[in-house]
Amino acid sequence: MPILSIQSEVVYGHVGHQASRFILERMGHPVWAAPTVLFSNHLAHKTVTGRVLEAAQVRELIDGVRKLGVLGKANAILTGYLGAPETATLVAEVVAEIKALNPRAIYIFDPVIGDQGAMYVKPELALALSSILVPIADVLSPNVYELGHLTGLEVNSRAQAVDALHALAKRTLARAIIGTGIPDPGHPDELAVIALARQSPGDPGTISMAVTKRHPLFASGTGDAFAALFTARYLRDQNLKAAIDAAVLGMSHIVSETAATSSDELCIIETQDKWAAALGR
Repeated sequence: MPILSIQSEVVYGHVGHQASRFILERMGHPVWAAPTVLFSNHLAHKTVTGRVLEAAQVRELIDGVRKLGVLGKANAILTGYLGAPETATLVAEVVAEIKALNPRAIYIFDPVIGDQGAMYVKPELALALSSILVPIADVLSPNVYELGHLTGLEVNSRAQAVDALHALAKRTLARAIIGTGIPDPGHPDELAVIALARQSPGDPGTISMAVTKRHPLFASGTGDAFAALFTARYLRDQNLKAAIDAAVLGMSHIVSETAATSSDELCIIETQDKWAAALGR
C-alpha cells in the first residue's frame, strides 16, 4: 500500500524518514517521502546544519507527484515533524485531496510537539498542529508530553492518560487515539501505550493497552519508529489492538538493542528481523 509520508529528513541518524521509511518499505509499503526539513542530523546532537523547508517548497514537491497522476493511489498519509506552521495547512489540503481521490485512504498524524517535559517546536507550529490537523486525523499518536499539551491535562499515570484520551477525542474525528510512553507511579520500570478506539465521533470508545520495559535511552526518533511500526501493521486490517501490540513488541527490540549498545541512534537496521517478525513478516 503506497504511503505519502511528510516529515523530516536527515543525512545522519535515525529520525523522521530515516527512522520510518526503512520500516515501512521493509514491511512492503512503498513510501513517497516529502521532506519538511533537511538537516545533517537531529537537533539533540551538539551541532547541526541544514534548514527548515518553507511550505512552498514542500508544496512544489507534492505538486510534482500530483502531475504524475498517482496521488489517488496513496492508501495512507503519515505526517511527523513539519517544521513550519504553514506546512500544517498544506497537509490539510493534501489529506482532503487524497481522500477525495481515494475515500479509503487514512490520515495517521504523529503530532510532533515535544518530549521529556518540554516543547521543542515553535509555539505557532504547535498551535497549527492542534487547530488544523488534530480535528481531521483518522489516527492520532501523541506521546505523553503531547497528550498533556493538547488537552491541558496532567498525564503522569495510566489513569490520567485515559482521561486525556477521552478529552482529546472530543476535539477530533479520529477513530483511534494512541498515547505513547505513558508512565505510572505504580509501575516505575514500565512504559505503556494506551489506545482509545471508537466507531464514530460520538462513541465513548474502548481502551486497550500494551506495556513494555523502560530502558535507559539517549537516542531520538522513538516516536517516528513507533508510528512506522504501527502504520505498517494497522494498514493490514485496521485492527488497533493487534497494531499497538505488534508495534510495542517491535519497539522493544529496537530500544533494548539501542540501550544495550549505548548507541546514540536507534538500532533499527540491526534489529530488523526481530521487529519484522513482531509485525508478522
